[in-house]
Amino acid sequence: MKKFRNYLPVAFAAMALIATSCDDKNDPTPEPGQESESATVNPSQVFTQGVPTQVGDYVITTDASGRVTKIVNDDEITTFDYNPKATRAVSVPADYDMTMNVEWGNDEDGVDFYIKLNKQGFIEYAYEIDEDKLDGDTAEEWWFTYNEIGQLIQMKRTEGDNEITDITYNDNGDIVSVKVSDDDAPKGKTNSTVSYTSEQYPLGIANKSGIMLYDQTFLIDMDEMAPAFYAGLLGKATTQLPMSAIGTNTEGYVDSYKFVWTLNEQGMPIRFDSSNTFTSPWTGETSTNTDEPIFFKW
Repeated sequence: MKKFRNYLPVAFAAMALIATSCDDKNDPTPEPGQESESATVNPSQVFTQGVPTQVGDYVITTDASGRVTKIVNDDEITTFDYNPKATRAVSVPADYDMTMNVEWGNDEDGVDFYIKLNKQGFIEYAYEIDEDKLDGDTAEEWWFTYNEIGQLIQMKRTEGDNEITDITYNDNGDIVSVKVSDDDAPKGKTNSTVSYTSEQYPLGIANKSGIMLYDQTFLIDMDEMAPAFYAGLLGKATTQLPMSAIGTNTEGYVDSYKFVWTLNEQGMPIRFDSSNTFTSPWTGETSTNTDEPIFFKW
């Protein structure tokens, strides 16, 4: 991960502005470990039919209130604390609402996320740091922006040369294009388009489940932030389930993806299959790869 000390003053100035704005509205920013009415996590607004208990290798645990407390993925364990104790680390923002911790194989190489929520209960800012290095030297920052109905429209992160992911929706509430840019490629280093119909489903499939496979279907790399979606923290899903996508990059690579969803009697996905045809920009030759299926449990 890249260092970013130049970003900290800007980030904390922005956080101070947010707190001032809240004070002006008599809606004070919560202290660490305190929740407020403006920052309530509610996964049921994302998963209206219930939070899945398993998505692929993700095994998801919820508490009595329906909030996700743990997600286990092979040797990766992600835990969520909605009432954390205040940290003494000077570099960590003072007005975070919750924390997320990601561990790999219990080898103490995990990371902590200090998270600020927006009024919809979604992550708007996250400060990521190695859990055993609270001096800010290895920290990364994330910013998330949503549309008025709570769908993610932009993700910024300091890692990857200040990478920015811009997401465009149509009037139906479906993602139609994604552009990823950074300092070295401000006009876009990768671009993708997404479609929602197929021969089998010419009218598409309604997304009753609220599932969003950001990486597999929209080609959006969330890295260690990915489990946060299944805790209801990264916005609402598309209206329909995606059927295909085409991704390109600045070197001319073209990846064409086809998706197949298997549904149960209630119209909920129980299996996802994906195949990818890659076309070389130099030879024009193509090759096809079939990914391992993803199974869902509800």
